[in-house]
Amino acid sequence: MALCLTGAVGRRMDLVIQNGLVVDVDAERVVPADVVVSGDTVAAVVERGVAGAGSDAGRVGPQTQVIDATGCYVCPGLFDPHLHIESTMLSPLEFAWTAVRHGTTTVVVDPHEIANVCGRKGVQLFLDQADLAPIDILVAAPSCVPATNMEDAGAAITLEDIRELIADRRVCGLGEMMNFPGIVHGFGDARAKVDLAWDAGKNVDGHCPMVSGADLRTYITNGRNDGVIRISSDHESTRGEEALEKIRDGMTVAVREGSASRDLERLLTYLLQNGTPADFEHVMFCSDDIDPAELLEDGHLDRIIRRAARILVETAGLSREQAVIRALRLASRNAARHYGRYYASVNAPAPGVVAPGKRANLLVLDSLLEFRVRTTIVGGRVVFDHNELPDTVPAFDYTPFTRSMNIGRALTPADFAIPAPQGRTEVDVRCIRAIEFSVLTGAETLRVQVRDGQLHADPAQDLAKLAVFERHHATGKRAAGFVRGLGLRRGALACTVAHDSHNLIVVGVDDSEMADLANAVIRMGGGMAVLSSHGIELLPLPIAGLMSDRPIAEFVTALERLDQAVHKLGCSHPSPFMALSFLALPVIPELKMTNRGLVDVNRFQFVDLVAG
Repeated sequence: MALCLTGAVGRRMDLVIQNGLVVDVDAERVVPADVVVSGDTVAAVVERGVAGAGSDAGRVGPQTQVIDATGCYVCPGLFDPHLHIESTMLSPLEFAWTAVRHGTTTVVVDPHEIANVCGRKGVQLFLDQADLAPIDILVAAPSCVPATNMEDAGAAITLEDIRELIADRRVCGLGEMMNFPGIVHGFGDARAKVDLAWDAGKNVDGHCPMVSGADLRTYITNGRNDGVIRISSDHESTRGEEALEKIRDGMTVAVREGSASRDLERLLTYLLQNGTPADFEHVMFCSDDIDPAELLEDGHLDRIIRRAARILVETAGLSREQAVIRALRLASRNAARHYGRYYASVNAPAPGVVAPGKRANLLVLDSLLEFRVRTTIVGGRVVFDHNELPDTVPAFDYTPFTRSMNIGRALTPADFAIPAPQGRTEVDVRCIRAIEFSVLTGAETLRVQVRDGQLHADPAQDLAKLAVFERHHATGKRAAGFVRGLGLRRGALACTVAHDSHNLIVVGVDDSEMADLANAVIRMGGGMAVLSSHGIELLPLPIAGLMSDRPIAEFVTALERLDQAVHKLGCSHPSPFMALSFLALPVIPELKMTNRGLVDVNRFQFVDLVAG
């Protein structure tokens, strides 16, 4: 960035940040400078002590807001390029009022979770709350609702819906295109959806786990193989080789450090050891899915910066200051640059750097090395300062989203029974293996004894029963199978957060207990629940069965109480409900369970529960 007074003369000075140390993420250096903001845009960055630079920053009017940043650092606000707010189980507004404290100024959200329950009405909720939020919430039009034809969702987002959504300037493009088989092989309307966003000059986000070689190049170019990068990002890389191939084929890789999937250590270390500076121009950070307790206690992108800085020190040998600045570059400039196509399409200044002409999404840090945020500025307006928020979370009527449970009847133990093949005393069954800190699951085959003509859970083998029920249209479609890796010894847990169609998912070791718990969740109207010897504990999620309407601190306390109840049942998984929510996601390998049956995601087809 050029540090000069260009653009400041003759313009209204609404905000001046004086006496700070400006972090130049382009040149990766720190410069003593004052920052002048006019409206929502940086008007000038005036380097102190440079001959001939002058400083209109000192000539301010009575209406100018002045921030004294002596001893502090001024840097660009943080930009999350891929996030599902629904996974925080908070409303968009409650999320935004929390994230802004941690320096988040822009998020790209794909509301396909609520769209799978409520359709366009759910997307409109996010657009309405984006208008009220203290941060920039850019909404991506969900591309895959329903995600696949292997489950039953509550609604659909059609090609015509996307055509209408893309025309909204608040919509930054097309959300993650999970239907990579449809893109690669050209079936359905997947390619047409990509073309709608691309032709409108907006971004198209990708989702292509383990796609490689010719298939990857076909996917990136939306089936044309003409070298034009139409699907330009991916956040599903879990191996360094995979990430580097995508970068060198033209994608920008969002290194994910969420709560369910933690890829930062593995990917960043590999890229530092095998990549080039040019490769790092196409790397950014995202959270994708983040647990509300982690958001409240550790932060959002700021926590990724701190973790990445440690890796940069240990692997690349950078000083702590250099490492933080390098991480900040990936968490601000690179993400904003990637969405430059969108900002150009709506003729709006992009954020990402502290420079004239850029959107004034800025942070004042008490500490660069610890990345402690003192002040957050969005669009030139101070929205957080010294642990105080100028505004409070606006009241919002969620009544239209509170009746999302429609199973049609009470469930019975028979709904959870799994009949064994006739005449068998034992069988080999396919079971899902839950993996800590990953949305990936494994596939195992386990020998199970037959009792009374049925297959049962076996806590001694860490084998729990898993059932999924369609909850939107009372179709009665359901499926049951097995899962390992949760460590559940007794009791049951249930949830209506079950990506992506968000049907009712139940795990337990006893059919009667599972039925009792499922019925409690149905009566509650959706949410999470645990059954133990002490009874049933409930945590309502009234907004579409996905999100709470409570303040984050209150909600986290209730969620921690629920997690503790699960762990007392022997569950060893650190985030049991988040793990549960991904067991039904049939677009992430390897084995998943939907309300229609057991899905081999690698082959994209149903498989029998009994393997032999």
